[in-house]
Amino acid sequence: MFLFQKIQKMGKSNRNKNKDKDPYVGPAKSGREDSDSDDSESSAFTYNEDMQSIMGDVEDMNDIYDQLVDNMERAQDKNLTIRHDGLHRVNLALRAKAVPEFINKYKETLMTMVSKMGNKQDTEAQLLATLVGLVAVQTGEEISDLIDEPMAHMRTILMDSSRCVFLRTVCANSLAIVNRICCSEDDDVSANAKACRFAWSNTKVSGSSNDVGHAKLVATSLAAWCIITLDADLNTINEAVADQPKIVTLLASSQLEVRLAAAETLAFLHEFMQDARPGYRFPNKEHVLELLRKMMNDSSKKKTKKDKRAQRYAVRDIISFIADEDDAPVVCVKIGQQTLSLDSCGIKIFYDMTCDLLHGGLALQLMHNEVLRDVFDLGAVPLAPESSVNKQMRLAVHDAADKHRNQVRGKQRDKRSVQY
Repeated sequence: MFLFQKIQKMGKSNRNKNKDKDPYVGPAKSGREDSDSDDSESSAFTYNEDMQSIMGDVEDMNDIYDQLVDNMERAQDKNLTIRHDGLHRVNLALRAKAVPEFINKYKETLMTMVSKMGNKQDTEAQLLATLVGLVAVQTGEEISDLIDEPMAHMRTILMDSSRCVFLRTVCANSLAIVNRICCSEDDDVSANAKACRFAWSNTKVSGSSNDVGHAKLVATSLAAWCIITLDADLNTINEAVADQPKIVTLLASSQLEVRLAAAETLAFLHEFMQDARPGYRFPNKEHVLELLRKMMNDSSKKKTKKDKRAQRYAVRDIISFIADEDDAPVVCVKIGQQTLSLDSCGIKIFYDMTCDLLHGGLALQLMHNEVLRDVFDLGAVPLAPESSVNKQMRLAVHDAADKHRNQVRGKQRDKRSVQY
Protein backbone atom coordinates (compact mmCIF):
# COMPACT_ATOMS: atom_id res chain seq x y z
CA MET A 1 0.00 0.00 0.00
CA PHE A 2 2.82 2.40 0.95
CA LEU A 3 4.60 1.67 -2.34
CA PHE A 4 1.39 2.37 -4.32
CA GLN A 5 0.89 5.72 -2.60
CA LYS A 6 4.55 6.61 -3.25
CA ILE A 7 4.17 5.85 -6.95
CA GLN A 8 1.03 8.02 -7.08
CA LYS A 9 2.88 10.93 -5.49
CA MET A 10 5.77 10.52 -7.90
CA GLY A 11 3.39 10.61 -10.84
CA LYS A 12 1.74 13.81 -9.62
CA SER A 13 5.04 15.54 -8.87
CA ASN A 14 6.17 15.13 -12.48
CA ARG A 15 3.29 17.20 -13.85
CA ASN A 16 3.81 20.78 -14.96
CA LYS A 17 1.53 22.65 -12.59
CA ASN A 18 1.91 25.91 -14.51
CA LYS A 19 0.58 24.45 -17.74
CA ASP A 20 -3.04 25.22 -18.47
CA LYS A 21 -5.19 22.23 -19.19
CA ASP A 22 -6.88 22.10 -22.56
CA PRO A 23 -10.66 22.36 -22.28
CA TYR A 24 -12.68 19.23 -22.92
CA VAL A 25 -14.14 19.42 -26.40
CA GLY A 26 -15.60 15.95 -26.74
CA PRO A 27 -19.25 14.96 -26.46
CA ALA A 28 -21.13 15.68 -23.27
CA LYS A 29 -20.85 12.89 -20.77
CA SER A 30 -24.08 11.27 -19.72
CA GLY A 31 -25.38 8.13 -18.16
CA ARG A 32 -26.27 5.04 -20.11
CA GLU A 33 -29.40 5.39 -22.15
CA ASP A 34 -30.54 1.80 -21.75
CA SER A 35 -31.39 1.91 -18.09
CA ASP A 36 -32.92 -1.27 -16.76
CA SER A 37 -35.60 0.68 -14.97
CA ASP A 38 -39.14 -0.52 -15.64
CA ASP A 39 -40.47 3.02 -15.48
CA SER A 40 -41.80 3.85 -18.93
CA GLU A 41 -41.68 7.58 -18.27
CA SER A 42 -38.48 9.17 -19.45
CA SER A 43 -37.30 12.75 -19.51
CA ALA A 44 -36.08 14.84 -22.42
CA PHE A 45 -34.98 18.44 -22.63
CA THR A 46 -35.39 20.84 -25.52
CA TYR A 47 -32.40 22.98 -26.47
CA ASN A 48 -33.15 26.42 -25.02
CA GLU A 49 -29.53 27.45 -25.52
CA ASP A 50 -28.94 25.59 -28.79
CA MET A 51 -29.32 28.61 -31.05
CA GLN A 52 -26.18 27.58 -32.89
CA SER A 53 -28.19 24.81 -34.57
CA ILE A 54 -30.43 27.53 -36.02
CA MET A 55 -27.98 30.31 -36.71
CA GLY A 56 -25.06 28.36 -38.13
CA ASP A 57 -22.45 30.99 -38.98
CA VAL A 58 -24.87 33.91 -38.58
CA GLU A 59 -23.55 36.30 -35.91
CA ASP A 60 -26.68 38.16 -34.80
CA MET A 61 -30.17 36.70 -35.10
CA ASN A 62 -31.72 40.06 -34.18
CA ASP A 63 -30.34 41.55 -37.38
CA ILE A 64 -32.08 38.85 -39.40
CA TYR A 65 -35.33 39.38 -37.53
CA ASP A 66 -35.21 43.17 -37.88
CA GLN A 67 -34.49 42.82 -41.59
CA LEU A 68 -37.14 40.16 -42.20
CA VAL A 69 -38.97 42.24 -44.81
CA ASP A 70 -35.71 43.01 -46.62
CA ASN A 71 -34.73 39.34 -46.57
CA MET A 72 -38.11 38.38 -47.99
CA GLU A 73 -37.51 40.77 -50.88
CA ARG A 74 -34.04 39.29 -51.38
CA ALA A 75 -35.67 35.84 -51.47
CA GLN A 76 -37.47 36.97 -54.64
CA ASP A 77 -34.42 38.44 -56.34
CA LYS A 78 -33.47 37.35 -59.85
CA ASN A 79 -29.93 36.55 -58.76
CA LEU A 80 -29.73 32.94 -57.58
CA THR A 81 -27.15 33.55 -54.82
CA ILE A 82 -29.04 36.52 -53.37
CA ARG A 83 -32.31 34.60 -53.56
CA HIS A 84 -30.90 31.57 -51.70
CA ASP A 85 -29.33 33.76 -49.01
CA GLY A 86 -32.61 35.63 -48.54
CA LEU A 87 -34.59 32.40 -48.20
CA HIS A 88 -32.04 31.01 -45.77
CA ARG A 89 -32.27 34.09 -43.56
CA VAL A 90 -36.07 34.14 -43.63
CA ASN A 91 -36.11 30.52 -42.51
CA LEU A 92 -33.64 31.28 -39.71
CA ALA A 93 -35.83 34.10 -38.41
CA LEU A 94 -39.03 32.03 -38.54
CA ARG A 95 -37.33 29.18 -36.68
CA ALA A 96 -36.05 31.49 -33.96
CA LYS A 97 -39.13 33.61 -33.26
CA ALA A 98 -42.91 33.49 -33.46
CA VAL A 99 -44.00 36.33 -35.76
CA PRO A 100 -47.66 35.63 -36.61
CA GLU A 101 -48.40 39.31 -37.29
CA PHE A 102 -45.65 39.48 -39.92
CA ILE A 103 -46.80 36.27 -41.62
CA ASN A 104 -50.47 37.28 -41.60
CA LYS A 105 -49.49 40.53 -43.29
CA TYR A 106 -47.35 38.86 -45.96
CA LYS A 107 -48.90 35.40 -46.18
CA GLU A 108 -50.01 35.81 -49.81
CA THR A 109 -46.49 36.83 -50.82
CA LEU A 110 -44.91 33.96 -48.88
CA MET A 111 -47.29 31.36 -50.28
CA THR A 112 -46.76 32.68 -53.82
CA MET A 113 -43.04 32.12 -53.28
CA VAL A 114 -43.43 28.52 -52.07
CA SER A 115 -45.88 27.73 -54.84
CA LYS A 116 -42.96 27.98 -57.29
CA MET A 117 -40.92 25.17 -55.71
CA GLY A 118 -41.89 22.67 -58.41
CA ASN A 119 -39.88 24.63 -60.98
CA LYS A 120 -36.85 25.27 -58.80
CA GLN A 121 -33.58 23.41 -58.45
CA ASP A 122 -33.18 21.05 -55.53
CA THR A 123 -31.39 23.47 -53.18
CA GLU A 124 -33.93 26.26 -53.59
CA ALA A 125 -36.86 23.84 -53.56
CA GLN A 126 -35.60 22.47 -50.23
CA LEU A 127 -35.53 25.99 -48.75
CA LEU A 128 -39.07 26.63 -50.03
CA ALA A 129 -40.39 23.32 -48.68
CA THR A 130 -38.97 24.24 -45.28
CA LEU A 131 -40.53 27.69 -45.54
CA VAL A 132 -44.05 26.38 -46.10
CA GLY A 133 -43.76 24.23 -42.96
CA LEU A 134 -42.49 27.20 -40.94
CA VAL A 135 -45.33 29.40 -42.15
CA ALA A 136 -47.84 26.67 -41.21
CA VAL A 137 -46.63 26.31 -37.61
CA GLN A 138 -46.90 30.08 -37.12
CA THR A 139 -50.32 30.75 -38.70
CA GLY A 140 -52.28 27.50 -38.50
CA GLU A 141 -55.58 27.51 -40.40
CA GLU A 142 -55.05 31.10 -41.56
CA ILE A 143 -53.38 29.76 -44.72
CA SER A 144 -55.72 26.80 -45.29
CA ASP A 145 -56.99 28.36 -48.53
CA LEU A 146 -53.46 28.91 -49.84
CA ILE A 147 -51.83 25.50 -49.39
CA ASP A 148 -53.31 23.43 -52.22
CA GLU A 149 -50.62 24.26 -54.78
CA PRO A 150 -47.64 23.94 -52.38
CA MET A 151 -48.94 20.56 -51.18
CA ALA A 152 -49.35 19.37 -54.77
CA HIS A 153 -45.73 20.33 -55.54
CA MET A 154 -44.44 18.57 -52.41
CA ARG A 155 -46.37 15.40 -53.29
CA THR A 156 -44.93 15.42 -56.81
CA ILE A 157 -41.37 15.89 -55.53
CA LEU A 158 -41.81 13.25 -52.82
CA MET A 159 -42.83 10.62 -55.39
CA ASP A 160 -40.11 11.57 -57.89
CA SER A 161 -37.14 9.27 -57.33
CA SER A 162 -34.97 11.43 -59.62
CA ARG A 163 -35.06 14.34 -57.17
CA CYS A 164 -32.56 14.82 -54.34
CA VAL A 165 -33.25 12.44 -51.47
CA PHE A 166 -32.78 15.21 -48.89
CA LEU A 167 -35.28 17.43 -50.70
CA ARG A 168 -37.82 14.59 -50.71
CA THR A 169 -37.25 14.09 -46.98
CA VAL A 170 -37.94 17.78 -46.25
CA CYS A 171 -41.08 17.61 -48.39
CA ALA A 172 -42.36 14.60 -46.43
CA ASN A 173 -41.77 16.39 -43.13
CA SER A 174 -43.38 19.68 -44.17
CA LEU A 175 -46.26 17.90 -45.91
CA ALA A 176 -47.23 16.11 -42.69
CA ILE A 177 -47.02 19.28 -40.60
CA VAL A 178 -49.04 21.33 -43.10
CA ASN A 179 -51.59 18.52 -43.36
CA ARG A 180 -52.00 18.28 -39.58
CA ILE A 181 -52.25 22.03 -38.91
CA CYS A 182 -53.86 23.54 -42.02
CA CYS A 183 -55.56 20.89 -44.15
CA SER A 184 -59.14 19.68 -43.70
CA GLU A 185 -60.13 18.41 -47.16
CA ASP A 186 -60.41 14.60 -47.31
CA ASP A 187 -59.17 14.44 -50.91
CA ASP A 188 -56.00 16.35 -50.04
CA VAL A 189 -55.40 14.25 -46.92
CA SER A 190 -55.81 11.05 -48.91
CA ALA A 191 -53.44 12.28 -51.64
CA ASN A 192 -50.85 13.29 -49.03
CA ALA A 193 -51.04 9.87 -47.37
CA LYS A 194 -50.57 8.11 -50.72
CA ALA A 195 -47.51 10.22 -51.54
CA CYS A 196 -45.87 9.37 -48.21
CA ARG A 197 -46.77 5.68 -48.60
CA PHE A 198 -45.20 5.66 -52.06
CA ALA A 199 -42.00 7.14 -50.65
CA TRP A 200 -41.46 4.65 -47.81
CA SER A 201 -42.63 1.59 -49.73
CA ASN A 202 -40.67 2.26 -52.94
CA THR A 203 -37.38 3.58 -51.58
CA LYS A 204 -34.59 1.01 -51.56
CA VAL A 205 -32.21 1.25 -48.63
CA SER A 206 -28.83 -0.39 -49.05
CA GLY A 207 -26.80 -1.94 -46.28
CA SER A 208 -24.02 0.61 -46.70
CA SER A 209 -23.35 2.81 -43.69
CA ASN A 210 -23.11 5.75 -46.11
CA ASP A 211 -26.70 5.33 -47.28
CA VAL A 212 -28.13 7.55 -44.55
CA GLY A 213 -30.09 9.66 -47.02
CA HIS A 214 -32.46 6.93 -48.16
CA ALA A 215 -32.82 5.61 -44.61
CA LYS A 216 -33.81 9.08 -43.42
CA LEU A 217 -36.31 9.39 -46.28
CA VAL A 218 -37.99 6.09 -45.35
CA ALA A 219 -38.09 6.98 -41.65
CA THR A 220 -39.49 10.47 -42.26
CA SER A 221 -42.05 9.22 -44.78
CA LEU A 222 -43.25 6.60 -42.29
CA ALA A 223 -43.63 9.24 -39.59
CA ALA A 224 -45.41 11.60 -42.00
CA TRP A 225 -47.72 8.79 -43.10
CA CYS A 226 -48.68 8.20 -39.44
CA ILE A 227 -49.45 11.87 -38.78
CA ILE A 228 -51.51 12.21 -41.95
CA THR A 229 -53.47 9.04 -41.07
CA LEU A 230 -54.74 10.80 -37.93
CA ASP A 231 -56.92 13.04 -40.14
CA ALA A 232 -57.68 10.53 -42.90
CA ASP A 233 -60.99 9.14 -44.08
CA LEU A 234 -62.11 5.56 -43.46
CA ASN A 235 -60.78 4.23 -46.76
CA THR A 236 -57.27 5.63 -46.11
CA ILE A 237 -57.31 4.18 -42.59
CA ASN A 238 -58.26 0.73 -43.92
CA GLU A 239 -55.41 0.94 -46.42
CA ALA A 240 -53.03 1.83 -43.60
CA VAL A 241 -54.09 -1.23 -41.60
CA ALA A 242 -53.64 -3.41 -44.69
CA ASP A 243 -50.06 -2.12 -45.01
CA GLN A 244 -49.12 -3.35 -41.53
CA PRO A 245 -47.44 -6.59 -42.73
CA LYS A 246 -45.27 -4.55 -45.12
CA ILE A 247 -44.15 -2.34 -42.25
CA VAL A 248 -43.26 -5.44 -40.22
CA THR A 249 -40.76 -6.43 -42.91
CA LEU A 250 -38.89 -3.14 -42.33
CA LEU A 251 -37.92 -4.35 -38.85
CA ALA A 252 -35.28 -6.44 -40.62
CA SER A 253 -33.75 -3.43 -42.41
CA SER A 254 -29.97 -3.08 -42.36
CA GLN A 255 -30.32 0.58 -41.29
CA LEU A 256 -31.02 1.41 -37.63
CA GLU A 257 -33.12 4.47 -38.45
CA VAL A 258 -35.50 2.42 -40.60
CA ARG A 259 -35.84 -0.30 -37.95
CA LEU A 260 -36.68 2.19 -35.23
CA ALA A 261 -39.12 4.07 -37.47
CA ALA A 262 -40.89 0.80 -38.32
CA ALA A 263 -41.17 -0.10 -34.62
CA GLU A 264 -42.63 3.33 -33.80
CA THR A 265 -45.05 3.05 -36.70
CA LEU A 266 -46.30 -0.32 -35.44
CA ALA A 267 -46.79 1.17 -31.98
CA PHE A 268 -48.71 4.05 -33.58
CA LEU A 269 -50.97 1.70 -35.56
CA HIS A 270 -51.60 -0.38 -32.44
CA GLU A 271 -52.62 2.73 -30.50
CA PHE A 272 -54.63 4.25 -33.35
CA MET A 273 -56.64 1.09 -34.04
CA GLN A 274 -57.29 0.48 -30.34
CA ASP A 275 -58.83 3.95 -30.12
CA ALA A 276 -60.86 3.39 -33.29
CA ARG A 277 -61.86 -0.21 -32.53
CA PRO A 278 -61.50 -1.07 -28.82
CA GLY A 279 -60.09 -4.56 -28.42
CA TYR A 280 -58.37 -4.56 -31.82
CA ARG A 281 -55.19 -6.66 -32.10
CA PHE A 282 -52.80 -7.24 -34.96
CA PRO A 283 -53.56 -10.60 -36.65
CA ASN A 284 -49.80 -11.25 -36.61
CA LYS A 285 -49.30 -9.89 -33.10
CA GLU A 286 -47.14 -12.78 -31.85
CA HIS A 287 -44.90 -12.58 -34.92
CA VAL A 288 -44.46 -8.83 -34.40
CA LEU A 289 -43.56 -9.34 -30.73
CA GLU A 290 -41.10 -12.06 -31.64
CA LEU A 291 -39.31 -9.75 -34.09
CA LEU A 292 -39.26 -6.91 -31.59
CA ARG A 293 -37.82 -9.18 -28.89
CA LYS A 294 -35.08 -10.21 -31.31
CA MET A 295 -34.28 -6.54 -31.80
CA MET A 296 -34.26 -6.10 -28.04
CA ASN A 297 -31.80 -8.96 -27.55
CA ASP A 298 -29.79 -8.43 -30.73
CA SER A 299 -26.22 -9.63 -30.28
CA SER A 300 -25.12 -9.46 -33.89
CA LYS A 301 -21.48 -8.51 -34.34
CA LYS A 302 -22.38 -6.68 -37.55
CA LYS A 303 -24.06 -3.92 -35.53
CA THR A 304 -22.21 -1.46 -33.35
CA LYS A 305 -22.71 -1.38 -29.59
CA LYS A 306 -24.13 2.11 -29.90
CA ASP A 307 -26.77 0.97 -32.42
CA LYS A 308 -27.71 -2.05 -30.34
CA ARG A 309 -28.04 0.10 -27.23
CA ALA A 310 -30.25 2.64 -29.02
CA GLN A 311 -32.34 -0.16 -30.48
CA ARG A 312 -32.79 -1.83 -27.11
CA TYR A 313 -33.76 1.45 -25.45
CA ALA A 314 -36.34 2.36 -28.15
CA VAL A 315 -37.95 -1.07 -28.51
CA ARG A 316 -38.27 -1.94 -24.82
CA ASP A 317 -41.40 0.11 -24.10
CA ILE A 318 -42.94 -0.64 -27.51
CA ILE A 319 -42.89 -4.38 -26.74
CA SER A 320 -44.74 -3.85 -23.46
CA PHE A 321 -47.25 -1.56 -25.18
CA ILE A 322 -48.09 -3.89 -28.08
CA ALA A 323 -48.22 -6.87 -25.69
CA ASP A 324 -50.84 -4.93 -23.66
CA GLU A 325 -48.67 -5.09 -20.56
CA ASP A 326 -48.28 -1.34 -20.26
CA ASP A 327 -49.60 2.00 -21.52
CA ALA A 328 -48.02 3.93 -24.35
CA PRO A 329 -44.49 5.18 -23.55
CA VAL A 330 -44.48 8.67 -22.01
CA VAL A 331 -41.81 11.29 -22.66
CA CYS A 332 -41.63 14.47 -20.58
CA VAL A 333 -40.11 17.58 -22.12
CA LYS A 334 -39.12 20.63 -20.09
CA ILE A 335 -40.43 23.84 -21.69
CA GLY A 336 -39.39 26.81 -19.58
CA GLN A 337 -41.36 26.48 -16.34
CA GLN A 338 -43.78 23.97 -17.91
CA THR A 339 -43.51 20.26 -18.64
CA LEU A 340 -44.85 18.90 -21.90
CA SER A 341 -46.06 15.32 -21.56
CA LEU A 342 -45.94 13.34 -24.81
CA ASP A 343 -48.30 10.58 -23.71
CA SER A 344 -49.28 9.07 -27.04
CA CYS A 345 -47.39 7.64 -30.00
CA GLY A 346 -49.02 10.12 -32.39
CA ILE A 347 -48.10 13.24 -30.44
CA LYS A 348 -44.55 11.92 -29.90
CA ILE A 349 -44.07 11.41 -33.65
CA PHE A 350 -45.45 14.88 -34.40
CA TYR A 351 -43.12 16.38 -31.79
CA ASP A 352 -40.12 14.70 -33.44
CA MET A 353 -41.16 16.01 -36.85
CA THR A 354 -41.54 19.52 -35.44
CA CYS A 355 -38.02 19.17 -33.98
CA ASP A 356 -36.72 18.36 -37.47
CA LEU A 357 -38.40 21.49 -38.84
CA LEU A 358 -37.48 23.98 -36.11
CA HIS A 359 -34.19 22.51 -34.86
CA GLY A 360 -32.95 24.38 -31.77
CA GLY A 361 -35.74 26.95 -31.98
CA LEU A 362 -38.44 24.55 -30.83
CA ALA A 363 -38.23 25.47 -27.12
CA LEU A 364 -38.71 29.18 -27.79
CA GLN A 365 -41.52 28.49 -30.25
CA LEU A 366 -43.34 26.30 -27.72
CA MET A 367 -43.18 29.12 -25.19
CA HIS A 368 -44.53 31.84 -27.51
CA ASN A 369 -46.21 30.17 -30.52
CA GLU A 370 -49.98 29.95 -30.03
CA VAL A 371 -50.49 27.44 -32.85
CA LEU A 372 -47.97 24.94 -31.45
CA ARG A 373 -49.12 25.48 -27.87
CA ASP A 374 -52.63 24.60 -28.99
CA VAL A 375 -51.43 21.47 -30.82
CA PHE A 376 -49.55 20.25 -27.73
CA ASP A 377 -52.24 21.38 -25.23
CA LEU A 378 -49.92 23.77 -23.41
CA GLY A 379 -52.59 26.42 -22.92
CA ALA A 380 -52.34 30.15 -23.58
CA VAL A 381 -49.00 31.85 -23.95
CA PRO A 382 -47.85 32.73 -20.39
CA LEU A 383 -47.15 36.32 -19.43
CA ALA A 384 -43.49 37.18 -19.83
CA PRO A 385 -41.76 37.12 -16.41
CA GLU A 386 -39.50 39.94 -15.31
CA SER A 387 -36.12 39.45 -16.86
CA SER A 388 -33.79 37.87 -14.34
CA VAL A 389 -30.21 39.07 -14.07
CA ASN A 390 -27.70 36.65 -15.47
CA LYS A 391 -25.77 34.77 -12.78
CA GLN A 392 -22.40 35.72 -14.24
CA MET A 393 -23.48 39.37 -14.30
CA ARG A 394 -24.49 39.25 -10.64
CA LEU A 395 -21.14 37.72 -9.71
CA ALA A 396 -19.26 40.33 -11.73
CA VAL A 397 -21.15 43.17 -10.02
CA HIS A 398 -20.50 41.59 -6.62
CA ASP A 399 -16.76 41.20 -7.32
CA ALA A 400 -16.50 44.80 -8.52
CA ALA A 401 -18.27 46.11 -5.41
CA ASP A 402 -16.08 43.98 -3.16
CA LYS A 403 -12.92 45.24 -4.86
CA HIS A 404 -14.05 48.84 -4.53
CA ARG A 405 -14.87 48.38 -0.85
CA ASN A 406 -11.41 46.92 -0.16
CA GLN A 407 -9.76 49.85 -1.93
CA VAL A 408 -11.70 52.40 0.12
CA ARG A 409 -10.91 50.58 3.36
CA GLY A 410 -7.23 50.47 2.44
CA LYS A 411 -7.11 54.23 1.96
CA GLN A 412 -8.94 54.91 5.21
CA ARG A 413 -6.88 52.50 7.30
CA ASP A 414 -4.25 54.14 9.55
CA LYS A 415 -0.74 53.47 8.33
CA ARG A 416 1.62 52.36 11.12
CA SER A 417 5.06 53.74 11.18
CA VAL A 418 7.84 51.32 10.58
CA GLN A 419 10.10 50.98 13.67
CA TYR A 420 13.77 50.40 13.09
